[in-house]
Amino acid sequence: MTEENIGKCRRETPRIERNAALMVTKLQYPMTNLIAKPATTKNLAENGLCFTAEDLYEPGTILQLSVDLRGWQHYLNNIISILDAGTASRPLTAIAEVVWAQHLPEEEMYDIGVRFKDIYEDDLRAFKKYLEKLFKND
Repeated sequence: MTEENIGKCRRETPRIERNAALMVTKLQYPMTNLIAKPATTKNLAENGLCFTAEDLYEPGTILQLSVDLRGWQHYLNNIISILDAGTASRPLTAIAEVVWAQHLPEEEMYDIGVRFKDIYEDDLRAFKKYLEKLFKND
């Protein structure tokens, strides 16, 4: 089975292509050595995403993601999101586990596929609504 077919078989939910800036922090001990590094999303799904980065993150690695995904905040259904102007621009944050990684030799970059492990329930609900809207408009 080719690597492309393996990826198709593993997909549990549909993906939508979307480029967004994100910061990736590898969670490791000691916690004092945490450094956020920039990356860019390639596609999004309700249970994870794919991003391109300069650093390789091996499968099983736990990451903290901070995604600058414009518009997802509009789907938050709480009073704070209505009253607080800062909420309208805050990134989507999640803890995710690396599921796969692929080297892109022509760019000296890596595509990294992650599955969300821990994300605030309200944020996940809003993110799913955001994705639904994207799928309808795509």
